[in-house]
Amino acid sequence: MATLCLTVNSGDPPLGALLAVEHVKDNVSIFVEEGKENILRVSENVVFTDINSILRYLARVALTARLYGSNLMEHTEIDHWMEFSATKLSSCHLFPSAINELNHCLSLRTYLVGNSLSLADLCVWATLKDT
Repeated sequence: MATLCLTVNSGDPPLGALLAVEHVKDNVSIFVEEGKENILRVSENVVFTDINSILRYLARVALTARLYGSNLMEHTEIDHWMEFSATKLSSCHLFPSAINELNHCLSLRTYLVGNSLSLADLCVWATLKDT
C-alpha cells in the first residue's frame, strides 16, 4: 500500500483523525501535513473529506489496531457513536440530553464499545474536547 497523505485544517484540526493516526501509524504508512481543509488522499483518484469517512478508512486499513471493533455488532455500535458525536453531541440544543445518554452508557464500563479503545471513544472525546 502506498503512503497515505492526511492534510489537516491548521485552524481547526480534526482531533479524532489525529488520534486515529497515532493509533494506526505502526500499521499504515501515513504522512500528515497542515493545510486549509481536512483531506485524506488514498490515491490519485480516491480522496476523502468527511472526517468520519477518514476515520473509518484508517481503521479499516489498520485491522490489527482494532479501532473499528472485531465484529459486525461492534462496527454498528461504533457507527452509532460516530453519528452521535457528529449530531447530538455537537448540537447546543441536544447537548444536555446527549451528555446524560453518554453518562448512562459509561456508568458501568470504561469504553463505549467492547473492551478496548475504538473510533467511538476517539470521536466522542474529540467532540467533547471541541465543545
